Amino acid sequence: MELPGFGAALMRRIVFCSPLTVGQQAKLDQAQLHYLFDVLRLRTGEKIVGLDNQGNAYIVQLQAKSSGICTVLESAGEIGREPTLAISLILPLLKGDKLDLTVQKAVELGVGEIVLFAAERSVVKPAGNLEKRISRLQKIARDATQQCGRHRVPLLRGLLGLEEVAGEGPGIFAWERERHLSLRACLEHNPPSGRLGLLIGPEGGLAAAEVKILTKAGWTPVTLGPRILRAETAAITLLACTMFAGGEME
Repeated sequence: MELPGFGAALMRRIVFCSPLTVGQQAKLDQAQLHYLFDVLRLRTGEKIVGLDNQGNAYIVQLQAKSSGICTVLESAGEIGREPTLAISLILPLLKGDKLDLTVQKAVELGVGEIVLFAAERSVVKPAGNLEKRISRLQKIARDATQQCGRHRVPLLRGLLGLEEVAGEGPGIFAWERERHLSLRACLEHNPPSGRLGLLIGPEGGLAAAEVKILTKAGWTPVTLGPRILRAETAAITLLACTMFAGGEME
């Protein structure tokens, strides 16, 4: 006997930009058609899971590749896979592909949204290609959502100033100069629930003025231990530990 949602869990997942309704047809874009028919070698009549980015999952049947159409058959009947914690992971611009990696892993861990902010000591400065880079990050988030079995693609916002970010607290930020409060002690004293912001600094660390802005707005600085972590490692560690403390990995 097949358990409810078990078959759907094994199907490939595709995020649709438009709402999905049982009994109606939906349109696949060229990239999705290429992925399904050319990369995965799926055929007309096979079924996938379609996500409408509103937290809903449906069983969708593929029609001919030439039509670009599929039919929404029924609800996938899956148990909700979105965390109850609404975590905003706030990241500076990082060099190379570090931001790509961080976004991908954050989505897999269950982040609610990702916010990019302009840090004083960022090696990478906002440039004319920022819009293109954000678009790339959104695609990475979408692909990670499909891969890890989530129902909703996390929102990606930016580029914000630190003052704007600070006003969206409460939150926790990792600071290499913090010597007293560990992340573990912070999470044990105030178990995470509801909405929470997590922030890490750039490769050069947070400037003193930025730390002052955050603490004045009620954010809590924590240490991640005696070793200096790379920015991308700190972000993934901060998020993973918080999700674990909030019971999101059980």
